[in-house]
Amino acid sequence: MRYLPILQELFESDTFIFFAIGLIVFIVIGLRIKHTKKIAIHIGISLCVYIICELLSNLRTNYMLEFMLLFISTLTLGAMVGYLIDFILLIRSKKRT
Repeated sequence: MRYLPILQELFESDTFIFFAIGLIVFIVIGLRIKHTKKIAIHIGISLCVYIICELLSNLRTNYMLEFMLLFISTLTLGAMVGYLIDFILLIRSKKRT
């Protein structure tokens, strides 16, 4: 995990709380979206934001920037998983009807 410091920090510290908050908030937001295409776009945007934060965190700058990148990327990971859950639920509900 040398190249993924934010993901490593997620499993080693209390930042899992930010992940859980992002997961819950974005599951609720995703349930309001009824189009699979929009949810797929949100998943892609969340992935892009996470990758940018992960790349920027490899650059050693100041602690405030690293903390903000950790906060943003952890919420973004929660958003990505939340939207993915909504995407799966939406596809399953469309198959039933």
